[in-house]
Amino acid sequence: MKIVNRCAVSVEPRQPFIDWAKQVEPDQALPLGAFEPGLYLLPEYETREEAIGLLEQGYEEIFCAELEAWSTDPATWPCPRTLALFQEWFAFRFFDLVGDQGQEPLAHYEVDESFLEDLRSVINDSSES
Repeated sequence: MKIVNRCAVSVEPRQPFIDWAKQVEPDQALPLGAFEPGLYLLPEYETREEAIGLLEQGYEEIFCAELEAWSTDPATWPCPRTLALFQEWFAFRFFDLVGDQGQEPLAHYEVDESFLEDLRSVINDSSES
């Protein structure tokens, strides 16, 4: 197995986020697994303190990505999006070893509205099966 030169953090929505998402989309049927954790790659770190520091530096980008999956209108997002609010809305767990079992080289994709629509479609399709 190959190991990538990244670590990771999983971000799992807590009840305040779930309540917000239901308020933003009150008429949308939420698919099974709608609130599964997100996984974000981080630079390599040596200690938990370093991992926490990396999360403190990058939490806002992760926060916005999680919010944007539910609403592309930033006017519906909580403001200000502080570290304390992030910690209230999400539980997180660090992973210091990331293995790669894929055969294809890693690729990067820009997250835009088209990508989000495709993601929503996949989530909805998987909830129906």
